[in-house]
Amino acid sequence: MFYQTLLVFFTSLPIIVLGCMKPAFMRELVLDIRLGRILHYFVLFIVGIVLKNNTISLIFKTEPVVWIEAGLYFIVLVYAAVFAIASNNIEDIEIDQLTNTNRPLVKNAVDPKLYDRTSKISLLFSLVFSLLIGIEFFLAILGISLIYYIYSCKPFKLKRFVFLAKFLIGINSLISAVCGFYVAGGDLSQFPIFWLLFILIPVSLMANFVDLKDTAGDKAAGIKTLPVLLGETNAKRLIALFTISAYVWVFFYFNTLWIALLLIVTCSVHVFLLFRKPYQEKPLFLLHNSLFIGLIVLVLTNAYFQD
Repeated sequence: MFYQTLLVFFTSLPIIVLGCMKPAFMRELVLDIRLGRILHYFVLFIVGIVLKNNTISLIFKTEPVVWIEAGLYFIVLVYAAVFAIASNNIEDIEIDQLTNTNRPLVKNAVDPKLYDRTSKISLLFSLVFSLLIGIEFFLAILGISLIYYIYSCKPFKLKRFVFLAKFLIGINSLISAVCGFYVAGGDLSQFPIFWLLFILIPVSLMANFVDLKDTAGDKAAGIKTLPVLLGETNAKRLIALFTISAYVWVFFYFNTLWIALLLIVTCSVHVFLLFRKPYQEKPLFLLHNSLFIGLIVLVLTNAYFQD
């Protein structure tokens, strides 16, 4: 455990050094970090731990080193996110000039060469640090980073293809959950098929909401998102249907009245935020991540009452 605690210091050191040497540049990175997306993968990592140790007593018996490694995983996710975000910003600068005018490159708030160099160094840090934590972390970060690259950047830029793009996000979500399951002592072959399909199908489909704020830019760039193909109103209706299907999926696992009532209320709020005008992504992303935190609580609470 001393080794993992020492790693917390070393993995945090480059962030501290950059903040001291280039505070204005660091500020722009932090403002554009998109914490909601990082938390999405981190919470799914915790979901994986809970799916392996799915009772409160087992959670308390989980080795402390696992929770330290979870903290380390969050840090390397931040490094991987800087690479993914910067690569996407460089690739989509023309789109961002239409729909995301607060991005660093659009504002001319950062040196493009330094920005590009920092993104590549961040990727290197994420891979090196994850390897020092464990091979399973390295493979997870490598897979997530590779998929995000082919999702965002040429010559692949697979986000142009609507359902394939979100399926890739689903695969990344699954990688994070499986990593948590494995770190908690689970065998990969034991990962529950029910939750594997949940992450790959309804969670992937409901993730189409991330494209709603970029409709004008995506249309100009020829990226075929749901809002571009169907129009914003029809896209919201379809995403709402996908969202409801995710809640129904969860209900079939627990199949109890009080959880059904809770899901109905939460789903209603989710759909309301989707159609609320003016549309705002942040509260929807907050609820999206809260769903997985709620899922953790439901799994543990359900197991407690069954015992």
